[in-house]
This record gives sequence, C-alpha cells and structure tokens, in this order.
Amino acid sequence: MSEKVKIFILGTYHFGNSGEHLVDINCKDVITDQKQEEIKEVIQKLVQFKPNKIAVELKQEDEKRLNEIYIEYCRNNFDEYNEMVNYDNEIVQLGFRLGKMLKHTKIYPIDHMIYLPEEVFEYAEKNCPEFYKEYMNKANEYETSTNEHIRNNTIGENLKYLNNPKRVEKEHSDFYLGLAKIGAGDNYYGADMLTEWYRRNLFIFGNLQNISEKGDRILVIYGAGHCKILRELVKGYRKFEFVDPLNYL
Repeated sequence: MSEKVKIFILGTYHFGNSGEHLVDINCKDVITDQKQEEIKEVIQKLVQFKPNKIAVELKQEDEKRLNEIYIEYCRNNFDEYNEMVNYDNEIVQLGFRLGKMLKHTKIYPIDHMIYLPEEVFEYAEKNCPEFYKEYMNKANEYETSTNEHIRNNTIGENLKYLNNPKRVEKEHSDFYLGLAKIGAGDNYYGADMLTEWYRRNLFIFGNLQNISEKGDRILVIYGAGHCKILRELVKGYRKFEFVDPLNYL
C-alpha cells in the first residue's frame, strides 16, 4: 500500500490586511519586535511537522518569479519593493521563513484566481432585503469580533482560533452556503457565486495533487475561508492524509 501524502492546512488571516474582502481584517503590524517574536514561536511549532514542501496562496503561474524572490530572501537580500509579495505578507513571514530554516529550495504557489460575481450582493439588497440585512449584520459582527480577537491575542493564538473546526464550520455555513438562497427559483445568482467559489478551491486542490509525491509532508498556508472545502477534499482523497493543525499550534 502506497504511503499517503500528509497535508497540513494552516488557515490564516492576511498579515498585510485584507480590505478587498467582504470582511475587512485589520491586523497589527507584524514587523514590530513583539509580533516578530510571536511569529518565531509559530515557526517553532510548524517546524515540528517537518514539511518537505510549503504551498502558498499565490497563482500557480507565478511560480518562477516567486522562487526568484524566495532565493533572494534566503540570501538575506529581500527586495521589499518587489511586485509580488510584501515583506509583511504571511507568504514571506511564515512560508519563506520556514522554508529557509528547513533549507527548502523552492516554494509552491497553488492558487488559481477566478471571477466571483459579486453583483450578487446588489441583487440581494434590491430583491431580498431581509436576507441581505441579516447577512450583512452577520458579516459586520464577524468582522468586529475577529478584529477584536486579532488585536488582543498573539499570532499563535489567532491561528488556533482561525483553525478551530467549529469556527471553520460556522464561517462556511454563514458566509458561503447561505448565499445559495439568493435568486433561488429564478436566476440562481447565489448558487452561481457559490459554484465559482467551490470551483476555485477545486483548482487549488488539483494544483496540490499535482505537486504531491509519495511520502510528502506538505504545509499549505492559505486564507482561513478556504479551510472547510480544502479540508473536505483532502479527507476525501485516498492518497492524502489530513493533519489537524491544532495538534501543532
């Protein structure tokens, strides 16, 4: 029987903030001395997994350029003005840092961007205002509570919070599955948007399959919103073994 590939999915918030999302997460500057110490503590926990590959949330077609930047980072020559990843990005702070420590020769971008028809929210506001109001209230409450948690806790504590299975399930139910109701029985705008979201995650999963080889231990660093679908795909694929991040965090 072939040895399964161990997949550790680390759901994270975007360290450089994420104002382009429905929920705007504002984190403290991760370059401060305190936050850098917190990141070092997280790295010491992640290193216990002993990944031989690190996959990150960047377009797969950008692999060549990403690794040119990574090589310069490993030479202590990171260009903070490069066009791809900022120094305060989790790809650099977690992925590059851990990769350098473990002497990895490359980082694996596995993302695939698609168009999400966000006009669905304009339609919902006009045609199902009660649902829209409830949905946006939940989004605002989630934004407030998540930002408060991030402000008042260490990076390690925040990662444990984001990867808690109950939180992962609730976020997926409230902010993704809930969309299917919009336009149901008519134009199915909500179901179309949800289909595209699942499609993006299936592309990501396909790229993850593509980089995996027998015996691999792959750390996947991704936005926490992807966790539910990616976890289920990993658990459902007989060649993969899901690794619970809370066992390390």
